[in-house]
Amino acid sequence: MAFTLHPKMRLHPTLLFKCFVFLKRRRVYLLTAILLCCVVAAYVLSNSERPIPSYFTSTSEINQECVHPDLFKYTSPLNKFYHKVEPLKCREHDWVYTRGGRLFYNQTALKSLDLDQETLRCNYYVLSRKDDFSTDVSEEKPIYRDGQVIPVDFFKVRCTAKTNTKHIFSIFLRNPSYSNYHAHVSKKNGEVKDIDNVKSTATGLPLNVMIVGFDSVSQVAWQRNLPLTYRFMKETLGSVVLRSYNIVGDGTPQALIPILTGRNEVELPDVLRRHKRAKTVDVYPMIWKDFKKAGYMTLWAEDKPIIGTFQYRMNGFLQQPTDHYMRTFYLGASGQFGKERHMCLGNKARHIVPLDYIHDFNTMYRDKKRFSFVFYNEASHDDLNDLQLVDSDLMHLLRSLYDAGVMNNTLLITMSDHGSRYSNIRSTSQGLLEERMPFVAITLPSWFADVYPEEWKNLNINSHRLTTPYDLNAVLHDVLDFKGAKAKYSVQNRSISLFSEVPRERSCADADIEPHWCACLTWEPVELNDPAVNIVTAALISFINSLISDEYEKCSELSLKEILSVTKIKPNKKLLSFSGSRDKDGRVPEFYNKPKTIATDYRITIETQPGGARFEATITIADETVKVIEENISRINKYGNTSHCIYARRDDLRKYCFCRDLVDNNE
Repeated sequence: MAFTLHPKMRLHPTLLFKCFVFLKRRRVYLLTAILLCCVVAAYVLSNSERPIPSYFTSTSEINQECVHPDLFKYTSPLNKFYHKVEPLKCREHDWVYTRGGRLFYNQTALKSLDLDQETLRCNYYVLSRKDDFSTDVSEEKPIYRDGQVIPVDFFKVRCTAKTNTKHIFSIFLRNPSYSNYHAHVSKKNGEVKDIDNVKSTATGLPLNVMIVGFDSVSQVAWQRNLPLTYRFMKETLGSVVLRSYNIVGDGTPQALIPILTGRNEVELPDVLRRHKRAKTVDVYPMIWKDFKKAGYMTLWAEDKPIIGTFQYRMNGFLQQPTDHYMRTFYLGASGQFGKERHMCLGNKARHIVPLDYIHDFNTMYRDKKRFSFVFYNEASHDDLNDLQLVDSDLMHLLRSLYDAGVMNNTLLITMSDHGSRYSNIRSTSQGLLEERMPFVAITLPSWFADVYPEEWKNLNINSHRLTTPYDLNAVLHDVLDFKGAKAKYSVQNRSISLFSEVPRERSCADADIEPHWCACLTWEPVELNDPAVNIVTAALISFINSLISDEYEKCSELSLKEILSVTKIKPNKKLLSFSGSRDKDGRVPEFYNKPKTIATDYRITIETQPGGARFEATITIADETVKVIEENISRINKYGNTSHCIYARRDDLRKYCFCRDLVDNNE
């Protein structure tokens, strides 16, 4: 018979040994000895002090520079923020559906509605791109037959028919009708011909790329709200989750731009809408341009056009950026959403529309090289619990592509841009960490580990090393021009392909992560009576007021209502003492610098008045100098309509401005 001691028992081996020796001398049976020793150990443990939980107990290697917190150790306080979401109740049937670029009549719906198919008349209206902010709708085009090819991606269908049932009031009743928007992938033969003429190179990996992203989903939230998908990814697809992935900035653009360009917004040309001479986002060196040159068909899809990554603050694209571009659909169809049931479009949940679109793309061009990126906002941006509605459908998409063999030649990246930023969970210390550690996982075909064992080993090592969006860009470049494990990187490289080993010495400073966003750091609480608290608080409020000073006619001057929390950290010693490199290659650093002053970063959360805005900021004090940078200030509660007076013309001040007319109304 085998006995397993409670884990706590293993913490007291000396106690157990003495107990056994004592009992053995008295010739007590072994079973009795074990039971008595367990009772004694349990008694001692029950009266001993329990270990204090620590956010910084991690699965990362302890002897590396950056040790991220284990977000899964103490999540029970977050249970109150999660709740079960009821299934969507969409319309029972759509009259038509699409498959393989063709439109079919839904015979189940027609029979259920008792429609006379002889009287069925349907037309479609093409949605075509005018620019990144408007869509054209064509004149009606007739649908002649079941299974008709619809040679465009996006269109609206309208149908009318008479019912088979006849009764005395029929002449007074309106004939049944149907109207809805549809999206599918229509094969672009011209583009296919062009990519067929591209000479293939032997330097890249034989892989397609598919990226599926969701807004505001931390590692914890992904596993809680997408359990079916997560289990399928781990158990069937063998996905590698990047446990120490760290954001590099505030918001979706700061997450996606580094992935797609390898740069941050500051390093790229000005494309902001509020600047008269700003360019369009076409000037960005998007990675899909490189894939296109390499002979790939390309796709970019994002819902909620009003907050589009490249349109909310930016000028958008002048030219359609990818072969298949779903913004056109959402600009045309979004007006219908308010008339539909919650999160539905006809008989479909709205999240199924982009999932079907990326499925169509990967099956329609199955014999071609493909790059696709779908980013979905609606299901998680405002309420992380709504993500539960996506779980079975996302898992079904991955299962379908897996069963069809698509995953056998595809690099899949499932990801989020950051954790929740506006929900109540963000006001907790756990939520603060989760915001900085979104879910990211990499999935490769099963053969990859056998063909590229060193790269596979490195990927798994890197799953617990500090990684960033810049590294994902390097991975995508590796697909096009594979260097693999033989590529030479050091901590000085901001972008490191995950097929090469990320140095254990890598810090947030090395990875170009500001302290404000670095989850590696051990922040220490600061007492509110500490003199530094008054200094950083005054500096923050003064700085915010300086930003809105030229709008004082419209925006109220802010003052302190409450200090919610203050923590601090000092930069690591290597950062302070680094003086240069000993060798020509920059691989052997020297650390003999001795700075006279040591800077301290304070992270402060305050509430201001009027309006109750909550701000979180990282402020640096060095040699009696206080440094406040706007990029290090976050608004952590919703501002809604409080900045309506400058909303249209000053998007840079929306999170700071509390309109004066609201103060007057409150008075």
